[in-house]
Amino acid sequence: MPWLGGFNLLPYRQRNARLARRRCLRDWAVAACVGATGVLALAGWQAFETARLDARRASAEQALAQLDAPLAEHTKLLRARDESRANAARATSLSEPLAHLLDLLEALSFEPGDGVVLRQLRQREYETELLATSNSDLTSAEWLERLSAVRGVKGVEVRNLQRPPVHGSAQADKAVSALVEFNARLRWGDPPSKAARVTGTAAARIAKSESSGGTK
Repeated sequence: MPWLGGFNLLPYRQRNARLARRRCLRDWAVAACVGATGVLALAGWQAFETARLDARRASAEQALAQLDAPLAEHTKLLRARDESRANAARATSLSEPLAHLLDLLEALSFEPGDGVVLRQLRQREYETELLATSNSDLTSAEWLERLSAVRGVKGVEVRNLQRPPVHGSAQADKAVSALVEFNARLRWGDPPSKAARVTGTAAARIAKSESSGGTK
């Protein structure tokens, strides 16, 4: 093969290789700049959002701090209202037996009670026990029926119906033996169950403890 000397017959290949390397370096540089710009933009956005959230949180905390006193006063008023309602309900519950007794005494004051003599009256929270004598069973039944119409009476029950013991003269014994002694119960309502009483007592204790704790 003849020698052609030191001339490069394909000079465009080296030029193309140099251009390709430069283009690759340029692309890398552009990509690096774009990536750095994106990272900086994301960091700036996060910093802006963090600052905005911090400002909002600070504003909310300041608003809540301003509401501490009104909220405490509102809570105090609610507790006072609940205590007032509980005290009113307790006072009503305690006054009901007295109101029932007054209604019964008023009815007895206007009740003629012909043939019926009231011997004993015992008032309880939800009932009234009556011990009386009458000249007949019919008279006793009519008298109790009239008492059942007293305001607040839920029912009337006759527990004992018997002749009273006799002693003394024959005339007195004869008069007493004609009488009928009976023990009746006027029911003003049904007492609460044991569970309800326990629940009410526990609620009252909790309210009292909260009240004492709030006043310290």
